[in-house]
Amino acid sequence: MLFLALLRTDRAEQPTAVRCKPKVISRLFLRAWTSSCSVFDRKNIKIELTYDRGISYLSMLSIMAIPQKSLLSLGSNLGNRKKNLGDAVAKIQQLPGVLSVRVSRFRESKPVGGPQGQQTFFNAAAEILTLLPVETLLAEMQKIEAELGRKRQARWDARTIDIDILTFDDMIISSPELVLPHPRMALRRFVLEPVCDLAGQQLHPETGWMYQRHLDHLRLAGNYALMINLTDIGPHDCLASLAHSEAVLLAPPLPIAQTEVELADNFNALKQWGAQQQFVLCNYSPRESLLHHPEWLTTIEKLEKSVLTPRLLVILTDNIHNESRHQWLTKIMPNDIVTPWLFLDNFKKDTLIQELLALTTCHL
Repeated sequence: MLFLALLRTDRAEQPTAVRCKPKVISRLFLRAWTSSCSVFDRKNIKIELTYDRGISYLSMLSIMAIPQKSLLSLGSNLGNRKKNLGDAVAKIQQLPGVLSVRVSRFRESKPVGGPQGQQTFFNAAAEILTLLPVETLLAEMQKIEAELGRKRQARWDARTIDIDILTFDDMIISSPELVLPHPRMALRRFVLEPVCDLAGQQLHPETGWMYQRHLDHLRLAGNYALMINLTDIGPHDCLASLAHSEAVLLAPPLPIAQTEVELADNFNALKQWGAQQQFVLCNYSPRESLLHHPEWLTTIEKLEKSVLTPRLLVILTDNIHNESRHQWLTKIMPNDIVTPWLFLDNFKKDTLIQELLALTTCHL
């Protein structure tokens, strides 16, 4: 262990000190220190590091870390499903660094996406207060999954337990290892209903909507999605495969409006698709015009009142972790968030098809 001493050179009193592991110093302390070093300079504080083995990791965390709230989603559709959920909650409660756990009631739901023939799920949500860094929390959740018999063979296949980190405070992360907030949490009823048991009035870190509003949106929005392609290659193979599916109705594609008259025509086309019982995928979005004509915003907002709000906006990209994605979203929704979104990789055909098919039922 490391001994971290904060020394005030302008006073004769004993230095304030804590002990911690090197990686935690760099993550939880030095990062904050470097961003506010002028404060330390003004107070004549300096940092000294020496080794000491006399304090536990958890004790160090209680000194160094600020407790954070995290929302988790739990699901099981293999074996004794309710027992699996209960066992997972018990293991989470026993983790060093987890201070409290609140759990929603268990709900049964049909599987969404993945291989056919799966048993129904039992789902729940948990809100925890933790001192663990998010990377450690992720590793601990994966460890619990393995201990309870989770085997990863196919994407979205049947599982004894599935534990997803939905949010971690207001943190926004997008990396191959972890995306926060969870990119599909706002699209799935089986996630939002348990979350609303615990935190319906809390705000989604990206959309700024309360979770209850997201849940209401699934009921009130039109049964259709708009799609914008940010790549140079159209999703032709994917759409050709979806054309043979009875679950999805593909709307005829429309070009990006070049005039306000064409813009109005696009909205007239949306009126018929928004009223369909079958899920409709529209390979266009009127708001894409704002990338070229930001002055049309008032017109678009007025025309949007004449149609049902789309359930979501699908955004095709060649890098779902692109750091500029929020800048792009601001261009098409500059005043307010109109609908949730989902970034998908246009060049992973099988995954893209699976994701789009899942949208047909995830709101039910």
